[in-house]
Amino acid sequence: MFPERRDFRPPAAYDLFWTFLAGGFLGERIEVVYIWSATGEVMSRSSLLYGPFSLVWGLGAALVTWFLWPFRHRGPWVLLVAGGVLGGGFEYVASAVGEAMYHKIFWDYSHMPFHLGGRTNLIFALLWGLGAALWVLRGFPLLARLTERLPPRGGQAALRVLSLVLAADLLLSAAALLRMEEREAGQPAAGPVARAMDRWYPDPVLHSRYRNLMEPH
Repeated sequence: MFPERRDFRPPAAYDLFWTFLAGGFLGERIEVVYIWSATGEVMSRSSLLYGPFSLVWGLGAALVTWFLWPFRHRGPWVLLVAGGVLGGGFEYVASAVGEAMYHKIFWDYSHMPFHLGGRTNLIFALLWGLGAALWVLRGFPLLARLTERLPPRGGQAALRVLSLVLAADLLLSAAALLRMEEREAGQPAAGPVARAMDRWYPDPVLHSRYRNLMEPH
């Protein structure tokens, strides 16, 4: 059984990392299904070059779990409102950070009502709140029960391997996007890493992977 944290301490780092992995995978799949249902088009929503994984969803799930777990007994409406504010705020910050780092817009809600700078909007904030309430009340306890069944050494080893794979994918994705920005600025490849990025991940490859990538307004 999942142990009740009656002292209201936040989940441990072990729990949060599994939450990050589960949220990143499930969130990316949810977006793919949503876009397919709305447009009939299958589009990757991954933050990384390889694998279906959204950093925004993963970090958002970990953030929501850490902040809202102590309030799980306050009722679903508290979780809904707090999750909406937390999720919407995080989405805004994530959009701003992504644009500052890569000078690209990864999503734009300017065409939707009640948006805030195109970075978040009321509808998705409400969905963040609903998702947060369901996750804290049902999803996270289920995930914790599943991970508790893993052998201690096996669970730790699996996390280490997944951490290394994810870190390598993240570094490679960041390097490819930064090199794309350099190419757009007319900078020639300086060094073997930049030349490898040009050869392996030219602009058509990156635009195919990140179909929603846009220039800032």
